[in-house]
Amino acid sequence: MEIMKNMGCIKPNKLPVKVTDEKRSRKVGLVVTSLIDLKKKSHNIFKISVDSYNFDSLFVALEDGTEVSDDGYLFSLMNNTLLIVFQGRPAVLKNPGTLQKTMERYLSALHDLQKFNSEEVIKFIEDNKDEKLKLTWQYVTTLSSTKSHFSSISDHPEWFTGCNKLVTTKEEYFRKCAQGRIRSYLRDARNRLSHNKLSLSPIQKLKTCLEEKKYFACYFDRTDKSQDRLCDSKGEFQCQGQYNKPICQNNHWINPYDNAESRILFSTWNLDHIIERVKILTDLCSQIRCNNGCDHLKYFDLLFSRKNLKLVHKNCHVIGPHTECQIV
Repeated sequence: MEIMKNMGCIKPNKLPVKVTDEKRSRKVGLVVTSLIDLKKKSHNIFKISVDSYNFDSLFVALEDGTEVSDDGYLFSLMNNTLLIVFQGRPAVLKNPGTLQKTMERYLSALHDLQKFNSEEVIKFIEDNKDEKLKLTWQYVTTLSSTKSHFSSISDHPEWFTGCNKLVTTKEEYFRKCAQGRIRSYLRDARNRLSHNKLSLSPIQKLKTCLEEKKYFACYFDRTDKSQDRLCDSKGEFQCQGQYNKPICQNNHWINPYDNAESRILFSTWNLDHIIERVKILTDLCSQIRCNNGCDHLKYFDLLFSRKNLKLVHKNCHVIGPHTECQIV
């Protein structure tokens, strides 16, 4: 009897598998007794919608796109095979090997562009941006995050590929990233005043305030205790939604502490000004020209603080006038 069972003549009662959903949001280990049992459990875990609990509408496939259509084929699989559960039959199932090679080339190009400036990165992504971001997210969410809790370069060296060699922890890297973005806003303000031949005294006051706040290094540092921190203690960031929305309608999220690919992808997220920066700087110039006594703390909040900043996914960054947002 045991020999016949090992030859596959008798179906085992239980099979351990790994399952994920179409978004590859996470992987879950299950022990299933049938294909319908697998579908039911996957539905409960990933909240995959089905019509009137008709679990036949769920589609189960291997990573290479092969459909698992019955119990016989299911129980012929090796233990802990990864299965993907879809709501309905997907139009196209991409070969993961091809996807991985494509995304490795894409992320490599994106990384190289970061050596120049953010405008180059944005320009690169704007070409077919929806498809690129969709593929990038699909790829990155399949990557292991088992080392996300590590901090130092000695514990997770591959995460630091391409980083400044003087940076030795993930937290230090992201503190510098946050500071770099804030410094760029100060630089823009200085350039605007210089171009208009206006006094730079307000810039010095803003700089003094920023030095006291350490240029808001806390924004991206998961270990910082400040309420201004934008991620949780594990390093996960949630998109805060379009400037005129209370939340993100698409539930965008990312943990750039997970792997190098997520770290690179995070560079495409924006610190978006609710009241646009150009509007703030225009108003600042106007106040200086009129000698109205520039309230530097007001402009500090508008340019640098979370009172006027939202962290947003690229697709939630609205380019163009925020007409309903005015300086008061």
